[in-house]
Amino acid sequence: MFPQKLSEVYRTPGDHQPPADKNLAGNLEYPNLNAADVRAQPANISPQLHECWDSIAISEEKEYVLATNRRHGCDWRGMFFGYSESNVGHMTVENADFKLQSDHVVNIVRYADNNVLLVAPGDTQLQAWSTRSAVYNSKDPFFLFELDKAVAHNSPISHMSVFKADPQKCVSACASGHLKMWSIIEAGLKSFYHARVSHSDKFSGLATPAITASQFVTCDRSGCSRLWDARAGSPSSTTLFNDADRALSFTCAAWAAPSELQGENHVYLGDFDGNVHIADIRVPCKLQETIQCFENGIVSQLEINGAHLAVMSNMPASVKIARVNEDGKPEFIYTKENIHKRQTDAIWTDSRTLLTVGHGRKMAIHQLELANSAVDCGD
Repeated sequence: MFPQKLSEVYRTPGDHQPPADKNLAGNLEYPNLNAADVRAQPANISPQLHECWDSIAISEEKEYVLATNRRHGCDWRGMFFGYSESNVGHMTVENADFKLQSDHVVNIVRYADNNVLLVAPGDTQLQAWSTRSAVYNSKDPFFLFELDKAVAHNSPISHMSVFKADPQKCVSACASGHLKMWSIIEAGLKSFYHARVSHSDKFSGLATPAITASQFVTCDRSGCSRLWDARAGSPSSTTLFNDADRALSFTCAAWAAPSELQGENHVYLGDFDGNVHIADIRVPCKLQETIQCFENGIVSQLEINGAHLAVMSNMPASVKIARVNEDGKPEFIYTKENIHKRQTDAIWTDSRTLLTVGHGRKMAIHQLELANSAVDCGD
């Protein structure tokens, strides 16, 4: 045992007289990093473009909706904003057509038919909002009002895709692999198909075709991809590909339209090693081709636009765009690296312009006619 007198060394100095906890917020003379200091700091709930730009959607009228989130500390929350096409180059709080604060983070925004915006917040709900109505506001029809909301999954929605063949239908999924298909009927959400367990490993990708609203493709981290058909009497799927050697780990998926790339029978699957694999739904359990896109990077998203395939990666965040020639061989015509700290979402705005959002540099516009260039946007 140490002598008791040595404890005097560790006594609080007599001149240490800090103010009360409620006055310590931002005080550098008496810094206090405990929970009382955090509680003393007033929350900033004013409308703001948070540092994490997580999702973006575009309507038929070229109107954009952006979801931004605060993802640090103990107070996570989000907002989504509406912008006309003229303000996309410089998005601010002031020039937004509408803005809405959310009690949760906003993970995904996607446009459905008739300017209905589907929103997946950080809880277990799916929300439907209208973003355009000349009846409610004839002078400025681009605004926001809620149509319906429904409990979707037992955990937050991680993937959602609207069917191009029938934009009144969509499919959503959570990380545990719970699937649901939805119809937007009379401005309401109705679930008509669901599978409680779609994969044995973590769910990682979802893709819908352009020619039908009854089929979709899913994939997981163990290298398994499955083809689903909602016309079956009960939820069922067939194996599109299953990596028995566990050498592959799929991260995302995309399904080509009849006039895109190699046609409507081909599904594109990204993986953790920076590769894109091509599967033919007519030839299950076999990969037709593998394209190496990134030496260092995880393929995070695939976006198809005509003859162009945009491949996005994380760690580091990069974009590559390939043109698929008549012989089916891809030729990379655009490359841009370190565009964000973390890339989260991307959309094609026209035949030659890709827009990406993420954390850090927030938004970048990639134009094919400007070789290897990108324009940073946002504040």
